[in-house]
Amino acid sequence: MIRSRPPLLALCCLALALAAPSEARARRGRSARAAEGRVVLDGEAAAVRWTDGDTFRLLTGPRAGQRARLAGVNTLETYGPVHRWGGWRPEALLAVARAAGPRAAAGTWDCRSVRGRGGRDRYGRLLVDCPGLSRALVREGLATVFAMDGPADPALLAAQQEAQRAGAGMWAEGVPDVIVSSAHSAGEAGLGRRGAYDRLVDVRTGAATARPHARTYRACEEVCAGEGGGRSCLVYVPYERRFRDRPRCLGGR
Repeated sequence: MIRSRPPLLALCCLALALAAPSEARARRGRSARAAEGRVVLDGEAAAVRWTDGDTFRLLTGPRAGQRARLAGVNTLETYGPVHRWGGWRPEALLAVARAAGPRAAAGTWDCRSVRGRGGRDRYGRLLVDCPGLSRALVREGLATVFAMDGPADPALLAAQQEAQRAGAGMWAEGVPDVIVSSAHSAGEAGLGRRGAYDRLVDVRTGAATARPHARTYRACEEVCAGEGGGRSCLVYVPYERRFRDRPRCLGGR
């Protein structure tokens, strides 16, 4: 029996299907390289990879492999279109969120370890202060002032007010009363005795306070704070579903 040749269209589709995984890997590789930069931490230079604008992993030096978190500022979530306020579409705010990591990777920043609170956050990450980077991110509207233990840095607050007046970055489509920076559902693992809470950041003072509650959130449920034009929302997604078994609101099935 003589086999007919496959149609040209079928061959093209097969080639694209075979190429897709390798192209996806290549894109991930380019993205990782684009987020690589350098810091000088406690006087020692190190290569780092920025996960987003306020979090990085040390690639070289005596602390290689450890993760670090900037103290005093907070960037928006990058795992999906989860933030909403003012005239913003969530997809547009996601683009702002994802611009913070490359901005951090574009420079070499002088940083120092934060000695208080055991030097680590609740996720075990090193707490570091990188004043030049923090000012740049806040001034360009790529991060908010984030003060949990006492008043915020006045210089950072002044930079944030300037960014808000200029409509820079995340402030281009409105300034809410507060930003919901994280949401935790009742019954989540690791909450401890304090139970469920949402973290709200006052955009005037930078105060990051916990709002306790007893609600059980559904995946993709919006958690909101503020009133009228000052209202902002965050889509709740359990941590374990942000990168695997992603729900529909993050583009999953």
